[in-house]
Amino acid sequence: MQKTDLSKEQKQYYRAKTSPELVAIAAANFITVEGSGDPDSSGFHAKTKALYATAYNIKKINKLQNQDFRVAPLEGFWWTEAGEPVGERPRDEWHWKLQIQLPAFVVKNDFKQAAALAGNKNLRYLGELQWETQSPSLAVQVLHTGSYKDETASVKKLRDYIEQHHLEITGAHHEIYLSDPNKTAPEKLNTILRLEVKSAKI
Repeated sequence: MQKTDLSKEQKQYYRAKTSPELVAIAAANFITVEGSGDPDSSGFHAKTKALYATAYNIKKINKLQNQDFRVAPLEGFWWTEAGEPVGERPRDEWHWKLQIQLPAFVVKNDFKQAAALAGNKNLRYLGELQWETQSPSLAVQVLHTGSYKDETASVKKLRDYIEQHHLEITGAHHEIYLSDPNKTAPEKLNTILRLEVKSAKI
């Protein structure tokens, strides 16, 4: 049985250079969950656990139909109520959305069944998970290597590129976590930083 691996099939989505670049992002389906507050909080970790449990149940359901896949990397969107960069505000004021992309052959009913199966584990927040189809977009991205707390210089690279190329930011700060923080030293973590953009009116 062939196993679909989105990180290999969608190289433009899951790979980035150390210098900023403009990329086209295709439409795709995701399972998502939103929240607010410190990402070190119990609520954040519980919602992450619910998201992963459902993703792996979707994988099991599809594997029974001879359509196996590797669960894609976790992603996060980060923003504040006032629109300021999250790094400039206390962590308890942060808002976030976590998501995992799904292969095109996965359908919404698979998600519903998977969430119901995850309910057998008495996980919290399963009712807050959503199926979301995201539209095509343009984005500027860069690869950040190092701790999540040391992203300032990489974010500045993104914003400088956007300003120099007369682009306008249209979405929240987006991160794709290529490394497992439980198995990787902070200074070796690889994270794609991405900002959705459009051409600015001059």
